[in-house]
Amino acid sequence: MFPSLEQQLSAREKDILLAIAQGKASKQIAHELHISKHTVDTHRRNMIRKAKSANTTELIYRAIQEGWLKLC
Repeated sequence: MFPSLEQQLSAREKDILLAIAQGKASKQIAHELHISKHTVDTHRRNMIRKAKSANTTELIYRAIQEGWLKLC
């Protein structure tokens, strides 16, 4: 059995995904997490690839649909 997307994402990727879902820009996320914008963008690309999604919107939609990303 293949691991779920939630199991494939690192803790940092999950932090970044939540911040993206909250509407934060890469630059703001980078500042809050004390990492570079480039690192945030790299994590975003890796998450999209792992989820086999076309873009960030599809990635967030899938995370919500699977029930492991809760915005409230």
